[in-house]
Amino acid sequence: MRARSPWASTCDRITIAIVVKPPVIVHVSPNDAAELLAELLGEDYGAVVSPGAEPAATAVVNVEPIDGQRRGVVIYRVIQASRTVAEQMPEASMFLVTEEGSRWRLPPPAI
Repeated sequence: MRARSPWASTCDRITIAIVVKPPVIVHVSPNDAAELLAELLGEDYGAVVSPGAEPAATAVVNVEPIDGQRRGVVIYRVIQASRTVAEQMPEASMFLVTEEGSRWRLPPPAI
């Protein structure tokens, strides 16, 4: 009979759970405002703009968080960048789309 390691019971089964978080999604109109938002987020956040079908259509800005814990950081940076977009383009319309599908107007009102 082979001697069993004292750690064998803890190492026999290792389960690794990978939780995939959805991207942070922002609906932006006009397309120029979406491009500005993505530019402000910079390459660090990897924002990708998908333009709408028409020039006046709402563009979609997607930001993939590196992991689930940094999702809040991405949302915070999107809110900060949306304030700059609103200052430079007051006619812009921006909505953060939540995981449940609700739309929150950006930038949020001051508290």
